[in-house]
Amino acid sequence: MEVYFMILLFLSSLISTSVAVDIITANQSIKDGKTIVSHGEMYKLGFFSPGNSKKRYVGIWYKKISRGTVVWVANRDTPVADTSAMLKVSKEGNMLISGGGNTVIWSTGLAVSARNNNTVVQLLDNGNLVMWYKNSTNTRLIWQSFDYPSDTMLPGMNIRKDLVTGLQRSLTSWKSPDDPSPGMYSNIVDTNGYPQIFKWKGEALESRHGPWNGLAFSGFASEIPNPVYTAEFVINEKEIYHKYELIGSVVQRVVLTSDGKTLLLHWIERIQEWIIYGLVSVDSCGRFELFGSYGICSINKHPPCSCIEGFEPKFPEEWKASDWSSGCKRKKPLGLKKFRE
Repeated sequence: MEVYFMILLFLSSLISTSVAVDIITANQSIKDGKTIVSHGEMYKLGFFSPGNSKKRYVGIWYKKISRGTVVWVANRDTPVADTSAMLKVSKEGNMLISGGGNTVIWSTGLAVSARNNNTVVQLLDNGNLVMWYKNSTNTRLIWQSFDYPSDTMLPGMNIRKDLVTGLQRSLTSWKSPDDPSPGMYSNIVDTNGYPQIFKWKGEALESRHGPWNGLAFSGFASEIPNPVYTAEFVINEKEIYHKYELIGSVVQRVVLTSDGKTLLLHWIERIQEWIIYGLVSVDSCGRFELFGSYGICSINKHPPCSCIEGFEPKFPEEWKASDWSSGCKRKKPLGLKKFRE
């Protein structure tokens, strides 16, 4: 009887201290070496070290397929030097990474003013890490990792601009395969005129995808309706965003690599590898500031640039050297008619 009682005590202690498969509740924690797994076992959340680095980060990666492929990183700018840190939900309701001496290394940064034991963190089977506020009457989403993308865009995620707050959500490359801190490249939604995607390299605007014509970005045929996924721009008074959703059961992701390539990757179960379904590159007409004023571009011509009717190259020698940035000028100056007062 005494042995049976001790077994019950042991089991009850396991239940009271363990973390549910896909959730973390208030005052629970995940130590380095422990993980939580989404309900369908597609994704896993925990601490990891990228490439040859020994630094520790909290991230989300695939579990069921392509094990170790990271799709999101929490503390990109603030790595942990050792394995002493833990991920937890604070008594105030924030999710945070704390190190030795309870030093806060990273936090969701939600505005909290009182004790809140009703916050639950859950890893969903689409790769989204969400925070719910739950009480007896409702459940409310208060934070999600999909709003803070790293270098990867998963189906259902979007890159957008909030027209109310001005916040910009974008894909940002890793600095290197060993360093997930923000790198040189970023893909950002441009909201001036028709929506389009700008690729920045540091402070320099390198290229653009678009504008969006309702079905696809100009110059990128892969977006044209297909049986694999749908893509769309959503525009309303609060926000403008671009997203894509899978139609079938395939597994895809969009990655902005550390060397500036935007890849649409497709998982092939038979060979257990990612293949490049599409390289999101721009044609000649999509390169930023390649052509000057009054120039037109045709992807079916070589060279692609010419002047509109009634205009000619401003500096012909530069055009002969395939430098069209100076643009065109009128062949004949505008004749201004005299008028009487």
